Amino acid sequence: MPATSDDSDLAHLFELLRMLPGPRENPKFWAAVADHTGDGGTSVGYVFEKLSLIWRAVREPTPAHIRDLARYLLYFFAGDNPELWKILNTVACNQLTMPRDETGRWWAEDVSRTAWTLYVRYNQAAGDQWTRKWEYRESWEEWRQAANPG
Repeated sequence: MPATSDDSDLAHLFELLRMLPGPRENPKFWAAVADHTGDGGTSVGYVFEKLSLIWRAVREPTPAHIRDLARYLLYFFAGDNPELWKILNTVACNQLTMPRDETGRWWAEDVSRTAWTLYVRYNQAAGDQWTRKWEYRESWEEWRQAANPG
């Protein structure tokens, strides 16, 4: 695992987040994000609470802070959500002269891929014990026996 200060994926995530307006700059944008999150939307306060992890990860890029930020970015922006992409089009295209309908989707896909990479990298929940799931004494055939007892 790279040191967080040398992590190019984290640097890329921060580049993507720079494209978004801050909470004070464009509250309507964030209210629209809240409305298009999950099955029935959520409150803008919840979005602000969870995305406050951006500032925490910038100030203290610990594995736990990065993992938590990545988890909530996935929650808010991952998935097939054309209505959210339209909202993201308004800020993600910035100075581009490309079709505006694509940039929001590109941004969401990129931030989701990057967040997933960081989440997997910095998720310490399994620790070093994960290898025990794959142990066998003499042969992988022991797994078959465990799957078919009797």
